Amino acid sequence: MRTFWITITILIAGATIVLFFIPSHVPASGTESESNSAIDSGEPVEIPAEIPAEIPAEISPSETASDPVATAGVREDSSTTPEIDSADKRITKGLDQKIKGATIRPGRLVEQDGAISADGKYLIRGTGTKESPYEVTWELLMSASDTFIPRLGEKEIPQRIAMLNGSHIRISGYIAFPLVTTETDECLVMLNQWDGCCIGVPPSPYDAIEVKLSIPSENTRRHAVRVGTIDGIFHIDPYVVERWLVGLYTMDEAILSTEM
Repeated sequence: MRTFWITITILIAGATIVLFFIPSHVPASGTESESNSAIDSGEPVEIPAEIPAEIPAEISPSETASDPVATAGVREDSSTTPEIDSADKRITKGLDQKIKGATIRPGRLVEQDGAISADGKYLIRGTGTKESPYEVTWELLMSASDTFIPRLGEKEIPQRIAMLNGSHIRISGYIAFPLVTTETDECLVMLNQWDGCCIGVPPSPYDAIEVKLSIPSENTRRHAVRVGTIDGIFHIDPYVVERWLVGLYTMDEAILSTEM
């Protein structure tokens, strides 16, 4: 038994000696092997100095502006320099008007080809004088119904209509005279046909103008349908009864040109 353990001890000791003299690692590449060889041979080895990171030189503003690469991806903030249309000259006429029971609602009135463009929808030609009256449409006058409804507490007259107040205007439409006279200096000019009694559609305050003529007109054909053109001084004169709008537009010093 002792001989067995002595043999085992000798084998373990021999294995330990073999492991002790084997190198702990083998070079992975030829470069490292060569370096080790140079070191082992005692030859001097040049060790490269550390290469510093390259720092780009400061770019001047002039170089950045001229270099398309440097300015790539850079977008100028246009919000600080908004484009201004020098031709867009707003008209303030009408904003200073004093209208009973109403305030003026500002709009966008600009000059366009010798006329006035109102809120991008209405075109008003003329200058508002007797020689060159404003040429007015019923669509323009009726647009007051969007903001001036006294019974609902809405009391704003658009600037595009307020600017007509006190100026000469021209408008065409159906004409109605009082039924009981043969000659009169009053009439009603309207959008729709109405004979004052039974035929047609009775007008609303927005699509009719009460007219005072400068020259009386003959009214022998009382029930005839008449159309004509009125030139005169336009006024915005709200007539409200118990918050209900009964009348809105009037005209005086008017001249009537009729047909039929």
